[in-house]
Amino acid sequence: MKFGLYFTLFCAAVVVLATVYTEIAHAQSIEDGLGGHWTFDKGDTDAKVAKDALGENDGEIKGAPKIVEGIVGDALSFNGKEDYVVMGPATTGQDLTYAMWINPVALPEGPKVIIWDDDPQGGGDSWLELLADGTIQTQRAGDGFGVFKTKTAVKAGEWTHVTFVAAGKDEKKFLYINGELDAEADGKINSRDTRSHVVVAVGHDRNAFIKPLYFEGEIDDVAVYHRVLDDKEVMENYQIAFDVEPAGKLALTWGAIKMH
Repeated sequence: MKFGLYFTLFCAAVVVLATVYTEIAHAQSIEDGLGGHWTFDKGDTDAKVAKDALGENDGEIKGAPKIVEGIVGDALSFNGKEDYVVMGPATTGQDLTYAMWINPVALPEGPKVIIWDDDPQGGGDSWLELLADGTIQTQRAGDGFGVFKTKTAVKAGEWTHVTFVAAGKDEKKFLYINGELDAEADGKINSRDTRSHVVVAVGHDRNAFIKPLYFEGEIDDVAVYHRVLDDKEVMENYQIAFDVEPAGKLALTWGAIKMH
């Protein structure tokens, strides 16, 4: 009788702990202002769809990127030829933040797109790209992110956390590498209210005359915020892959924490 009771209590405890874990694990370190979050974990990704944690902009997978071990849970591995993900209208307003992990197979011979925010009306496309020297550059002068790049170079075969922050009202732009502010610039930032069509790992996917710039390597834990993240918040999003309990935030992010 006691064994049966203990077993029943044990099973109940497992269910409760699993439920709590699910609720905690399905969390971004910084949740305030989160507009989209694509973990690329196995539980959220298949051959056709990469689910958005908010359920509003599930990514449509093009090509056949593979689900591999990431730095936070799983990641998608892109072949640099035909693999990419279309998230759709995931950004809005002038204040925004993009955050993601990248792990390029090798440094490219020319620019390769990490994330592209398309303007369906034309002329307002903006993107982040990996250059041949390993630096990350923003693109579109005058009507989007402007043009400036990081001082620190990304290394092939290593996970790097990249964050871009646009403070539209202040006309300021910032690039962070592994949680640290690395470059900044001034300049106008157009509102993305009528210009948003987010694509990961490739350039423009709607105009045939624009040559695709496919990224080769792994991308993990892509997040879009509809606000400006400050220095501390950017660092917390970086540290979630290494710290079980970042200060004042939830203990786990989507998927299992892996030490790299």
